[in-house]
Amino acid sequence: MSQQTFNPINFGFTFTDDGWYTFDRKTATKAALQARNAEAKKLTQAGRIVRKWSSANQLISKGGIGSGRPHIEEVVTVYGFNVEN
Repeated sequence: MSQQTFNPINFGFTFTDDGWYTFDRKTATKAALQARNAEAKKLTQAGRIVRKWSSANQLISKGGIGSGRPHIEEVVTVYGFNVEN
Protein backbone atom coordinates (compact mmCIF):
# COMPACT_ATOMS: atom_id res chain seq x y z
CA MET A 1 0.00 0.00 0.00
CA SER A 2 1.18 3.53 -0.70
CA GLN A 3 -0.08 6.91 0.43
CA GLN A 4 -0.08 10.38 -1.10
CA THR A 5 -1.03 13.68 0.54
CA PHE A 6 -2.14 17.03 -0.86
CA ASN A 7 -1.43 19.90 1.51
CA PRO A 8 -3.01 23.30 0.76
CA ILE A 9 0.25 24.96 1.85
CA ASN A 10 1.84 23.49 -1.29
CA PHE A 11 -0.89 25.06 -3.45
CA GLY A 12 -0.60 28.75 -2.66
CA PHE A 13 1.75 29.64 0.18
CA THR A 14 4.57 31.97 -0.85
CA PHE A 15 6.94 34.21 1.04
CA THR A 16 6.94 37.79 -0.24
CA ASP A 17 9.87 40.09 -0.93
CA ASP A 18 9.00 42.22 2.10
CA GLY A 19 9.69 39.29 4.43
CA TRP A 20 6.11 38.19 5.04
CA TYR A 21 3.87 35.78 3.12
CA THR A 22 0.67 35.35 1.13
CA PHE A 23 -1.75 32.47 1.49
CA ASP A 24 -5.28 32.36 0.10
CA ARG A 25 -6.68 29.54 2.22
CA LYS A 26 -9.90 29.07 0.24
CA THR A 27 -8.20 28.88 -3.17
CA ALA A 28 -5.35 26.69 -1.90
CA THR A 29 -7.73 24.27 -0.17
CA LYS A 30 -9.84 23.96 -3.31
CA ALA A 31 -6.72 23.35 -5.45
CA ALA A 32 -5.39 20.67 -3.07
CA LEU A 33 -8.74 18.85 -3.06
CA GLN A 34 -9.02 19.02 -6.85
CA ALA A 35 -5.47 17.72 -7.29
CA ARG A 36 -6.15 14.83 -4.89
CA ASN A 37 -9.38 13.91 -6.66
CA ALA A 38 -7.80 14.10 -10.13
CA GLU A 39 -4.91 11.83 -9.13
CA ALA A 40 -7.26 9.40 -7.36
CA LYS A 41 -9.47 9.25 -10.46
CA LYS A 42 -6.47 8.55 -12.69
CA LEU A 43 -5.32 5.70 -10.45
CA THR A 44 -8.85 4.27 -10.20
CA GLN A 45 -9.17 4.30 -13.99
CA ALA A 46 -5.88 2.39 -14.12
CA GLY A 47 -7.47 -0.35 -12.01
CA ARG A 48 -5.99 0.57 -8.63
CA ILE A 49 -8.02 0.55 -5.41
CA VAL A 50 -7.98 4.08 -3.98
CA ARG A 51 -9.30 5.07 -0.56
CA LYS A 52 -9.61 8.85 -0.21
CA TRP A 53 -9.44 10.60 3.16
CA SER A 54 -8.96 14.02 4.73
CA SER A 55 -7.42 15.14 8.00
CA ALA A 56 -8.68 18.44 9.41
CA ASN A 57 -6.91 20.90 11.70
CA GLN A 58 -3.33 20.02 10.76
CA LEU A 59 -0.79 22.55 12.05
CA ILE A 60 1.73 23.26 9.27
CA SER A 61 4.73 25.51 9.76
CA LYS A 62 6.96 27.27 7.24
CA GLY A 63 10.13 29.25 7.69
CA GLY A 64 11.67 29.55 11.14
CA ILE A 65 15.12 29.19 12.62
CA GLY A 66 17.88 28.98 10.03
CA SER A 67 15.59 29.63 7.05
CA GLY A 68 15.96 33.39 6.91
CA ARG A 69 12.17 33.64 6.95
CA PRO A 70 9.69 34.25 9.77
CA HIS A 71 8.14 31.20 11.42
CA ILE A 72 4.57 30.96 10.10
CA GLU A 73 1.96 28.46 11.27
CA GLU A 74 -1.27 27.69 9.43
CA VAL A 75 -4.02 25.23 10.33
CA VAL A 76 -5.32 23.43 7.23
CA THR A 77 -7.14 20.31 6.09
CA VAL A 78 -4.78 17.90 4.37
CA TYR A 79 -6.27 15.62 1.71
CA GLY A 80 -4.90 12.27 0.74
CA PHE A 81 -5.45 8.73 -0.38
CA ASN A 82 -4.16 5.25 0.17
CA VAL A 83 -3.58 3.00 -2.85
CA GLU A 84 -3.88 -0.75 -2.61
CA ASN A 85 -2.58 -3.37 -5.09
